[in-house]
Amino acid sequence: MTALYKIAQYFPVIALAIRAKHKQLLLLMLFFAQYSYSSNVPFPPTDMLFSTATAAAYQDIARDKKIGIITADLEQIIKTSEVAILSKDSITAIATILGNMPAIARQIHLPQIQKIAALALSLHNIAIAETLLKTAKNQGDIFSEARITFELAKYHADQGQWANVITRLRDSGVIESLTKDNAAEANLLIGSALQQQKRHREAMSYYEKIKADSVHYRLAQLNLATANIRQDWWTDAHMAINNAIKKNSSKKDELDYRLHTLLGFSQIQFGFYRDARESFRNVSLKSDYTNRALLGLGMAALHQEDFIGALSAFKHLRTKEEKDISVAESYLLNAFTLRQLGQYDDALAAYQEAVVYYSDLHNQQTNTISNLNEQRISLQIINSIFIRPESRNDKQLRHFVEKINIIADLLNYPVSSITKTQLTNTKILLEKEYVNLAKTILRSEQESIASYLSQSKFGLATIYDGK
Repeated sequence: MTALYKIAQYFPVIALAIRAKHKQLLLLMLFFAQYSYSSNVPFPPTDMLFSTATAAAYQDIARDKKIGIITADLEQIIKTSEVAILSKDSITAIATILGNMPAIARQIHLPQIQKIAALALSLHNIAIAETLLKTAKNQGDIFSEARITFELAKYHADQGQWANVITRLRDSGVIESLTKDNAAEANLLIGSALQQQKRHREAMSYYEKIKADSVHYRLAQLNLATANIRQDWWTDAHMAINNAIKKNSSKKDELDYRLHTLLGFSQIQFGFYRDARESFRNVSLKSDYTNRALLGLGMAALHQEDFIGALSAFKHLRTKEEKDISVAESYLLNAFTLRQLGQYDDALAAYQEAVVYYSDLHNQQTNTISNLNEQRISLQIINSIFIRPESRNDKQLRHFVEKINIIADLLNYPVSSITKTQLTNTKILLEKEYVNLAKTILRSEQESIASYLSQSKFGLATIYDGK
């Protein structure tokens, strides 16, 4: 009886995490490139409320000429806004742009306008970007129109609005009017949007347009690999990953470690366990992908029935005092591996440790869900309450936090009573949406922990039954 069969027999849920055919979803969730999101998310109703309320507030604030600077120098406008954003002063950044809109409109043909649109969008001010786009169209400036459209498409991608990405960039004239680097990124955007809509073959044609000399080539190859994995074309997938790895062979960065981790899990998926272990060993111990690589290393060793090697990887994970899904899974897999070695007393102790660990983690998540309404909303909280990297990096959740903070800043300024009411009501709605989404994500994570707890108790019972 092979180790994999035993895993499936005793722990059907963990088996899904190890069996090759069930690894695709995890691969795509963890490794889909820069422009990724959980699904095609419709604009939440608070988006319009946020735009309306903040626009009214900025109009009230604009009467105070002491905020921002008045200048026709686009570089100075950009510099002032950038410094303000770095200082977390969104009000000065937007006030500087709005206060100089007449001068900006007169220079709509200049490339700096693209940066100004990007700065406004980084603070979720779509109205400014749309105004600039309308000005460019009215003046018949196809290059400025293309640059601003491109920035809006990037914003839609960041928001998970994939249909809007395609709508913005569908006109081939837009891409043709962009610089070489921007055109490559636009193709990456369209490919990502199509892939999120499960139109993988169409997406691949856009990734293939991105040449090896582009800074976006490695990301395109990463997405190309995931598209191939989706269709079980593992040879082409591995070729794409290796192309990306070779492109940056002189020095390693986080994207390289991401690629090696994806390659390793893909090799497990298709039975190349020795190669998978080598891929995981290429991931730095200081990388954000270390835990996933260690888990993969242990899983590949399990497939080879190298239980000592598997134990070493799982032990390394268990020494980490982190709230992380890979660390959590290592407790159950460690106990299972000890059982395969016939070390029943050690396995019994390991299962008992796993039961305590999962029970504590489950209770922590229950308390977090109960107390979310009372907790201060911040990015630091997001980083601390979730165990899955994709949960901590959930863009929609982070955008709620950003918008709530912008409104909180605006409420510190003298605005009309009507505007203040609009801002306050919108902030309340955003906070409610944030809490609801955070609870949904936490409950999903809690289901996994509950499953691991159940499997640990079952493993414990089977050892008792065997004595």
